[in-house]
Amino acid sequence: MIKLDRAPKPDFLTDEKVDELVNEFKENSTSVWNNENIKEALLNSSYGKCSYCECDLTEESKYMEVEHFEDKKHNPDKVVLWENLLPACKKCNGAKSTHDVIAHPILNPYIQDPKDHLSIRFFRMRGLTKIGKESIDVVDLNNQERLVLKRFEIGSQIANSIEIAWERHATYRTNGRTQSKNRLISLVEGILLECQPKAIYAATTATVVLTDTSFSELIKVMKDEETWNEYLEELYKNAQSLVLQCA
Repeated sequence: MIKLDRAPKPDFLTDEKVDELVNEFKENSTSVWNNENIKEALLNSSYGKCSYCECDLTEESKYMEVEHFEDKKHNPDKVVLWENLLPACKKCNGAKSTHDVIAHPILNPYIQDPKDHLSIRFFRMRGLTKIGKESIDVVDLNNQERLVLKRFEIGSQIANSIEIAWERHATYRTNGRTQSKNRLISLVEGILLECQPKAIYAATTATVVLTDTSFSELIKVMKDEETWNEYLEELYKNAQSLVLQCA
């Protein structure tokens, strides 16, 4: 989970339209929030990802659901209130269900920064605060098959990529060719691009990459040899904002 910035509400959601949709929901229990104008704006605000687990909601096999932070069963007047809507995958939305976020608060990534409340160890999330612990349980952020194993796969892929980066560095040190230098830079860039807010599972990837001592050493060596460039530094700094504590 990463911090998200809520975009302005769609022009479609005028005060009159909100009242109309709320009344329709109350009278007919219609899924008035299942509207492309709403869904598209929500997807754009979360980089096309589930706001909780960060899976890709644009994949053909995934399905985005409009999640009501304050659940629609107990808060019918907020079923299309823009500030109450989040994009979520079916699994996270189903796990949260009708959880009362007023009585038992959980993280809203549009309001709180998850890194202030969550840490990670052995690819499992841990709560740094009460709200962090509650969020892990309510949204099932440590689901073994769906998320913990996925984080492990990410860690394994990253470790392999870093090893290959060192191999490319050795090749460049040996032959000094521009092509070899560019292949090294390209791979490191690719690793860091997976740590950007728009990338799926960005919090996990950024944490694994930026806390890897081998990668940190590679950065130091590249800087000493002047193969580290401004774009890589920009990507690195962006990634730093997503890193979770390794508790």
